[in-house]
Amino acid sequence: MTVSAPSARERGVQLLREGRFADSVDFLLQAIADDPSDIDTHLCLGLAYARLGEVEKAVDILEQAAGAAPTSAKVHYNLGIAYNMAKKLNDAREEFLKALGLDPGYAAAKSALDMLVGSTGPAEDKPQTG
Repeated sequence: MTVSAPSARERGVQLLREGRFADSVDFLLQAIADDPSDIDTHLCLGLAYARLGEVEKAVDILEQAAGAAPTSAKVHYNLGIAYNMAKKLNDAREEFLKALGLDPGYAAAKSALDMLVGSTGPAEDKPQTG
């Protein structure tokens, strides 16, 4: 029995798990070139970029993922996290709300939205009461 070499995606994900973010990027980029429809690989690449402090690259790749998978709460949540890191707080809020609209039970999105609203106050477009 022969064991096949790991795919670019498998290798990229393994390196990401090991905390070797810079090393994972090349494999994840190759995996996306091989299969642009693999949204989970986009999420992994976005995470790798974010961990490297390359927040704008993370935002770019996650925006691509959101365009390709507009009904994925997981994608919108991760894009919200990237926007939050980029200090695009209104965009982050919108993405967390989209994630919750798609999956009202998404605890991580609810928590992220609560923390964001708690740190910034209510959105400007929300009426103030009292």
